[in-house]
Amino acid sequence: MSVPKNMPKTRLQELELVRAIAILGVLIIHITAQGTVEIPLGSRSQIIYLVINKLSNFAVPVFVMISAMVLFYRYAGQWSGKAAAGFYAKRIKFIVIPYLLWAFFYYIFYQWLPAQTWSGVNIDWLRFGEALRWGQTAYHLYFIILILQFYLLFPLWMTAVEKWPWFRRHFVKLAIGFQIAFYVYQLWAGPFERPATLFGTYTGLFAIGAAIGLNYESFRRSIHHIWWVLVIAGLSGYSYALVFVARQFSVDFGPIALEVLLNVYSCTIFMALLWIAYRLLQDAPRFSVWLSSLGTAAFGIYFMHPAVLSFSRTMWSYPGGSAAYHGFTLASGAAAILIPWLLTVLLKKWRGSWLIIGK
Repeated sequence: MSVPKNMPKTRLQELELVRAIAILGVLIIHITAQGTVEIPLGSRSQIIYLVINKLSNFAVPVFVMISAMVLFYRYAGQWSGKAAAGFYAKRIKFIVIPYLLWAFFYYIFYQWLPAQTWSGVNIDWLRFGEALRWGQTAYHLYFIILILQFYLLFPLWMTAVEKWPWFRRHFVKLAIGFQIAFYVYQLWAGPFERPATLFGTYTGLFAIGAAIGLNYESFRRSIHHIWWVLVIAGLSGYSYALVFVARQFSVDFGPIALEVLLNVYSCTIFMALLWIAYRLLQDAPRFSVWLSSLGTAAFGIYFMHPAVLSFSRTMWSYPGGSAAYHGFTLASGAAAILIPWLLTVLLKKWRGSWLIIGK
């Protein structure tokens, strides 16, 4: 059952909690990434870092699915030319402008950081412009390029969903088919440049998020009965991590196994997180308020945290695998969460905060 036309949409509080868990996943990936290569391969510590890192790989797919769910839930039954114009205006204002500012910040920051002197900073506008295309001024900005592709395609898909019932019925199957074809083509002809930045890598997952958004009232009523997806998410996520562990011992299950496990893991954990978020809102309202605050600050945390991590790693270093290394990883990780979170909360009090932390 879809949302009736022109019916006011209720605020999806559970999504703020899911965003909070997803942004924690993003940070954990970046916090543990160096530990997977700086600690001796195959050691107990390295395997722990690797497992934690790979179990957090749901984060980007879940953010893609959240975006799809919100967009299709918000505009279902209310889509028009005027809505499309407003949609693009908001994306330019709240996504593109902050991206340009942060891309320039990191372009300067990563030149300044090694010696912490301005003499090493050189502004080459042509080079900066080329870096913008793939979000290359910082390792995390590729996600903006990815999500902008979906924003460009969304009005076409939303129009087709509203206009053609057959497209609405088969949208998910068509999108999954496209994602599979996109992947198979790369196996056959060779990978595209930066496939993780291309929409084809996540089209099926985006469509699944869209389908949940289009039918969210029905999904919400049945959310009590989907606890079983948490079991599937746990099994597929653990299997996905074990495949990487096996590689440390020269056992390779191949790229197809990784692709299937990651997509099953991402899809099921998204639904499982919605179930968990719903239960937290019902059973732990105080904790939900705290977690919701993290979720509403997610975009600001996303933009800021690499600066905190990179600065701390430049200033301090410890032998891989030592107790000091693990302690520093925990401390720098905590700083990468708490400092951007606090700054985002403070910035939100400023009327022009959208320039820096979007919306």
